[in-house]
Amino acid sequence: MALFEEALAELGGMPLRRVSALVHDRFGSGLLALFEKAKLPPSMHAAFTEALKAMRDGFAEDADETRLQRRMVERVLSACENADAAEVRPLITLLRRFATEAAREEARLFCDGLAAEPPLLTYSEAA
Repeated sequence: MALFEEALAELGGMPLRRVSALVHDRFGSGLLALFEKAKLPPSMHAAFTEALKAMRDGFAEDADETRLQRRMVERVLSACENADAAEVRPLITLLRRFATEAAREEARLFCDGLAAEPPLLTYSEAA
């Protein structure tokens, strides 16, 4: 979040305190103006707005970092897919890669967890 705020402050030539207040505004009324000031494409507004909403909704409190990453990416991806702009297509491609990688990592961790559990029965007990 700090990097996001610092980047917007730098791109928009605004004080960090003001940018932070706009980013954390629950209504998001100034976020679009902040994006315009930073010369970011309006089509990216939906992605960042959804990511900020997800953080406010408690996604950041999720204990499982891999699941958090996947849920965040999927939520932002669905918001971007609803935006019909050519500028969003590269972002959608990138988000799909992130979603695939997050799903892969979640599956790997699940399998690692299964492998670490002791077996219910050994082969000799089953026979």
